[in-house]
Amino acid sequence: MNLSELGEFGLIADLQNRLFTRTGVQLGIGDDAAVLSALQCPIVTCDALVEGIHFRRDWTTPRALGRKAMAVNISDLAAMGAEPVAAFVSLAAGPNDSVEWIRELYAGFESMAHEYRFTIAGGDTVKSLGATMISVTLIGEVYNRERGPVLRSGAQAGDMLMVTNTLGDSAAGLALLFNDEAQVRQAEMRALLNDFPNDWHAALDLSDGLVGDAAHMAKRSGVSIEINVEKLPISPACREVAQALGIDPVDWALSGGEDYELLVAVNPERAEEMAEIIEDYCDDETLTVIGRCTAANEDGPQVIVQQNGVSRSTQSAWSHF
Repeated sequence: MNLSELGEFGLIADLQNRLFTRTGVQLGIGDDAAVLSALQCPIVTCDALVEGIHFRRDWTTPRALGRKAMAVNISDLAAMGAEPVAAFVSLAAGPNDSVEWIRELYAGFESMAHEYRFTIAGGDTVKSLGATMISVTLIGEVYNRERGPVLRSGAQAGDMLMVTNTLGDSAAGLALLFNDEAQVRQAEMRALLNDFPNDWHAALDLSDGLVGDAAHMAKRSGVSIEINVEKLPISPACREVAQALGIDPVDWALSGGEDYELLVAVNPERAEEMAEIIEDYCDDETLTVIGRCTAANEDGPQVIVQQNGVSRSTQSAWSHF
């Protein structure tokens, strides 16, 4: 059966029976709007995936795609020290798309909602005469209300720059080819904000590449950032693929994008202790120092990449336009 046979309202009814309401949502799918419980410090994020730009159907399953669409938004919340409460999904699909494909897509959405304990509370479905588009709006609440959200603008001169896990895997094609399970660094943020609420100065998720995203943090914080290539955590698998293709894996780590790891600026006196906490409380996760924040000079905030004590040129960050 395809969408033109089931129809919009048939699809909504079908999906409504497959989704569950969890804490924080008083009224979900089925009315003109959703009703949420009062949030003391709501955090809102939105991200879209477009067929042919962000995904190809012959490269991924609909379930994995649904998980990724949720993961990129959960990652934004995690970077700000927040957990998801309610998601709103808008889908533009073709009339000849199969109902089973849509069901599997929503199974991916719902699996993430179950894993991270939030509700898919509404959204929209429209017909597309071209590419399929998925847009997710996610509403969350901060873990630590006294601390409040973690912003990009809080980095200070002297801070250690740290990153979770490894860089470059997505650019190497590993996330797509060998691992279709979306990963979100929510556990790390919760652990650190509970134990170090005042030592966690700035954070963001790495979606557009390390250098490009570090530049956002530097500009918003008014500091310069130094990145040490020798300290970049690059997985053995990434290095192996790069060697086979004759590519320097450092380029992927610096500019590849879509790693969705967390880049954080922290109190230098607590950096080592933070890394130990992550290893102790989060299975198979790491937090690695890759550089530091320094005072900006007369040229303003900059990102300086050093390799063996010499500045290294980098590729441009990902940009839609």
